[in-house]
Formats: sequence, structure tokens, C-alpha cells
Amino acid sequence: MMHFYKLVATLFLSLLISQAAFAKWDEERDMTTNGKEELVYYYKTNEQGQKLVLDKYVKRLIFIRPDRLYKRSIKQIKIDGVVVDVTSDPFSRYPEQTAIIFDNKDEVLKKLFLAKKIEFNVLYGRDQAESVFLIK
Repeated sequence: MMHFYKLVATLFLSLLISQAAFAKWDEERDMTTNGKEELVYYYKTNEQGQKLVLDKYVKRLIFIRPDRLYKRSIKQIKIDGVVVDVTSDPFSRYPEQTAIIFDNKDEVLKKLFLAKKIEFNVLYGRDQAESVFLIK
């Protein structure tokens, strides 16, 4: 019987620790189009007013930057200083949003959840701008 209580305590402790890891990201809730399921998205907003959304359902990042230069490209990101090659795909219906897609989705998502700093260069034709998100 004592083994059972240790197991329950261990599970409860690991649940608290995992919640603490997610607490570094802000949370946003949305209902599915049929209104039957609630979806939870994690996001961060940086000092420039840009938003980075962690979409765990499609396993991608969504970079949101309201500006007039909608043709943007992102080829790699840095997660705590480690370079990860990515591809980017702008949303046709929401031109201020760009999906950031990576090959090893599960591994990269895990790193993103635990990250302290995410940075990347956004290319606008020949011009580029750096975006940095600090996750505390």
C-alpha cells in the first residue's frame, strides 16, 4: 500500500513540474469551429509587439508581426543559441502571420517549451530584421 502512495506522490509532483515548464509561456484558449472542443495555444509577445504562438496541434510556430511588408521568409531559428533550420509559409488569409515549420517536430517542440530565448532573422526581400523572444 505504501508503494501506491509513493507512486501517486511521484505522479503529482511530475504533473506540477510539467505545469511549471508550460507556465513560462502565456496561454490562449480558443474553441474549434464546431464549438465542441477547446484548444489551448501558448504564446509570447516581445518588446516590438511581435507575437510567437506555439501551435502544439499542428506542431509549428506562428510568427505574427503586423506590418505592411507581408512577404517575409524565415530560414532558421535559434533556441537558446542552438541553430535549427526551418521553413516558413505565410498564411494567405492572414498576411501578418507566418508559419514556421521544422523537420523533427516532436524534438523541436520539446526544446521550444523549455527554451529561455528564441531568436531568428526575418528576411524581407534583401532586408532583414532580428526578432528575439525571451521566455521567463
